Amino acid sequence: MITNHFNPTPEQRRVVLAEYAEPYDRLVREKERQRITSISRSTAWLLENEGRFPARKPLGRNSCAWLLSDLLCWVRNPPAVNNVNTPCGRKSA
Repeated sequence: MITNHFNPTPEQRRVVLAEYAEPYDRLVREKERQRITSISRSTAWLLENEGRFPARKPLGRNSCAWLLSDLLCWVRNPPAVNNVNTPCGRKSA
């Protein structure tokens, strides 16, 4: 079983929602999740399985959603990225 290491407190949820001028917490479906986080569905799935992305909430047999506050907290504190191809990190030929 994979544990989700990302779990904001109720106070963190209230603060982040206030900062983004959201009046209340709500469920976010895939299309809006992709727009908020700017990562693909497969990347989100991989990060979620590693416990580095908020867990989805099942809504039924074929649908799921995420809490808006979880996504906004994740956007403010994303996981560290390894193996980034930057010009400074490239090997010279």
